[in-house]
Amino acid sequence: MALTFRVMRLAAVWRTRLERALRPHGMTVAVMRPLAYLMMMPEGTTQRDLALVMDTDCSALVRVLDLLEKEGLLSRMPDAQDRRAKCLSLTAAGREKCALFHKVAGEVEQSMKQGMTAQDTRGLLARMDALLTTAHSLPS
Repeated sequence: MALTFRVMRLAAVWRTRLERALRPHGMTVAVMRPLAYLMMMPEGTTQRDLALVMDTDCSALVRVLDLLEKEGLLSRMPDAQDRRAKCLSLTAAGREKCALFHKVAGEVEQSMKQGMTAQDTRGLLARMDALLTTAHSLPS
């Protein structure tokens, strides 16, 4: 139970710090998360595929995507193979916003890693990756 508590506590503290750092730039984690995922995914990723990798409900994601599209940060086009599906593309403004998000998130990460060596960081990432791999292999 100690590991569960620490992971949950660290996630909450980290998110709070990130939210505070993003606020002056008019950003929130909830709004930036889909953009950050889209930066790592192939051009034309569908809303459904984005929801799957984010492990979120498609209908909840659509509301955020509506906002991002209205702000000019992404565009949605019908999929050529499936007219019901929407393909997503970041706009130039969306890519700029993501670059700023990555910069701010990197600064928060650096501040949170104070006192850790590069070897400590690599070890922590390896352990976290192992936990994630195990979690994804378990039945729902």
